[in-house]
Amino acid sequence: MARASAAGGLSSTIPGMSPGDGAVGGGPAVMHDDANERYVIRAADRTLTVLVLLAKSPAGLDVSAIARSAKLPTSTVFRILQTLRLRGFAVETPTGSYRIGPRAFEVGSAFLQGTSLRAQGEALVEGIAAETGETASLGILDSDEVLYIAIAHGQRELGIQSAVGARHPVYCTALGKVLLADLNWPEASALLARVDREALTPNTMTNLDRWQDHLSQVAQQGYALDLQERILGVHCAAAPVRDHSRRVIAAVSAAGPALRINGSNLEHIIAVVHEQAAAFSRAIGYVP
Repeated sequence: MARASAAGGLSSTIPGMSPGDGAVGGGPAVMHDDANERYVIRAADRTLTVLVLLAKSPAGLDVSAIARSAKLPTSTVFRILQTLRLRGFAVETPTGSYRIGPRAFEVGSAFLQGTSLRAQGEALVEGIAAETGETASLGILDSDEVLYIAIAHGQRELGIQSAVGARHPVYCTALGKVLLADLNWPEASALLARVDREALTPNTMTNLDRWQDHLSQVAQQGYALDLQERILGVHCAAAPVRDHSRRVIAAVSAAGPALRINGSNLEHIIAVVHEQAAAFSRAIGYVP
């Protein structure tokens, strides 16, 4: 488990990034198992590369932009897009750009619905949201990002809006810090080096040299904070969810406006998230 030593409370932040996806034979590098490389179908690999690029660009992309990002010929990208469009995985806009289509949501939802952790985690986030009155989220580490698999909204008026299936950076979110803290330092540092640690707010921690101590502190205290590191005006506290092997398989958090989550209320939020995460972990087999 990656740990370093650090003291004090968590208040650092770090910018976000999107991992690259690629195609065999020319595009951003794809992480294939070398032993199985001979089984990769190039056309399918390229199609998935284009689909992932669309998923990361809600506003849409034109053919040329996709071709540049995927490092593929424009003619190839056009044929792929037409195939995706016909199958409902892409939608062509009136301006000629392309966006992700409804069938992609259907496939993604099937994955989430088939995840037992999500099904069990819904009760966890609902309990935290009810007790804190804030937005509770459950996330896992996926492709160098935090994938949100369960969310419950507990606030009455001013609150944080999010959605299942959303992705956020690991370096500037409380959930991401908890997930990173369970990795050994070589793994965590390699991941952080891969991502574009953009300063999303003045509080974002972008200096890689500070991370080892920071993650050690998170591991030692059993929770992480995001104090306006990803979004100005938002505070968040997260704690780990462990399975029978004591491995951190997910992280759960509560987030809300900084004007509401501060002082003694922040301490209350930390306690609730930590206690509920620990109870849930024990329920799924974790033995302290």
